Amino acid sequence: MQAPIELPNKAYLLPNAIPNWPPAWWFWLALFALFMILALMVFLGIRHHQQRAYRREAIQQLQDWHELSDQELAEHCLLLIRRCLKTEGHNTLISLPTAKLLPFLDSQIRSRKYAFQHLSEELIELPYRPAGQLSVEKRQNLIATTKFWIRRHRA
Repeated sequence: MQAPIELPNKAYLLPNAIPNWPPAWWFWLALFALFMILALMVFLGIRHHQQRAYRREAIQQLQDWHELSDQELAEHCLLLIRRCLKTEGHNTLISLPTAKLLPFLDSQIRSRKYAFQHLSEELIELPYRPAGQLSVEKRQNLIATTKFWIRRHRA
């Protein structure tokens, strides 16, 4: 009998291990794209926050005006609205009379619940009446409508 010949068993030989680091070239592109998207979102969020600072300030001022008289409240609400328009760059709208400004304000917010058309008589005539008074409901509606417009207007 002859001695068996030992042949190498190549079917069971494994290739060299593929290293996990550094990753493939497309991984770096995907990581860079993800980083750029994240940086863009942070930048846009910060810019959006900075551009809406005047709205936060106006709402804060409006919340401090609960102790004003009705005439002063109507004047201050219109003044706040005009300041917001000025900040947004609508200089031509600031000089409009209140009667012409209110329909424009309503067109910006498009809300049935909050509309200046329901308050137009009070906003136009109240500052000129010597002893004008608003009901508690109309006073709260004026504050809520002004606050809603400041938060939601599209300028």
